[in-house]
Parts: sequence; structure tokens; C-alpha cells
Amino acid sequence: MKEYEVIQLGNPLLRTTSEAIEDSMFGSEELKNLEDVLFNALKRENGLGLAAPQLGITKRALVFGMDKHPVYTQLPAIPFTVIFNPSFEPLSDVMEEAYEGCISVGQLRGKVPRYKHIGYRGYDAHGKLIEREVSDLHARVLQHELDHLNGIIFLDRVTNHNSLGFRQELIQCGALPA
Repeated sequence: MKEYEVIQLGNPLLRTTSEAIEDSMFGSEELKNLEDVLFNALKRENGLGLAAPQLGITKRALVFGMDKHPVYTQLPAIPFTVIFNPSFEPLSDVMEEAYEGCISVGQLRGKVPRYKHIGYRGYDAHGKLIEREVSDLHARVLQHELDHLNGIIFLDRVTNHNSLGFRQELIQCGALPA
């Protein structure tokens, strides 16, 4: 299996709208391989989420999950999920602003408003429907990764540019936990 490198901000593929997975692809070896590529890349990068475009693959596919957050230990685990053709809808108007970062943006962080409670749906590699209602970090990660499928980077959603900072500096000044 080919190992893909994470592309970085400046690569035009990060600004591309991804193509939907065709119905005929579900259950195929090609889609199973893409699932493996995404999952392995997420583990290798030690991230919370990763979208196919971050690997230079312009398909509507993403992966996310965590067992236990190393810093925010009070947060519940997020089930590891690879999802194809995902979509979401807000289940309330409540938005929450929090710091985000991105594997494709290095150590830069910024505060991004996201819906706190959402419903999302998509399909696994076999075409089985995945449908969940989620809140907080789980909802934030899904929205962040889905943005990548539409050529949007978290920096595009930062409303107060004074919140931008590098991770280590934000930790030192107390804006982020160590």
C-alpha cells in the first residue's frame, strides 16, 4: 500500500472541492485501500482527524477518532471512523469558539466558531449508512475535516485574527493547556 505524505498550506489541492464517491465504488478494493490509507495516515500523524485532500486525494473521504485526549482527559473518546460522502446539519444554533490547529498548517492555532451540536451522516467503505448526533469536540472535528472536502482551511473561519498564535507561544501565555 502506498504511503501518502500530508500536504501543507500553499498546495492548491487543499483549496479544491473534492469529488463524491460514486455508488459503484462502495465495496470495492479501491475504496477499502483508501480507508486503510486514511486510517494509517491519521495514526502516523497522531491527529484527531484527517481528510483525503490533506493527502493530495481529492475524494470526499475523511477519518477521525481518539481513544483518550492526552491533555483534555475529561473528554470522552471519539470512535475511530472513516466516512465517505459525509454531510452534517446543526441541531441547534449554539456556536462555540475554540482553538483549532491542522496537520497541514504546522503549529499555527486560531479560535474558530463551530456548531456545538450536530447530526452527521455518510457511508462506510461498504456503503452502510453511518448516522450520529454529536456534540463538543466530536462535532468540532467532524466540521473541521468536512471543511477540507470543500477546500476550506480552519484559518478561513478564524473571526478574530488576534487569536492566531503558534502552539508553544499560546501554551506559554496560558491560552492553551500544555
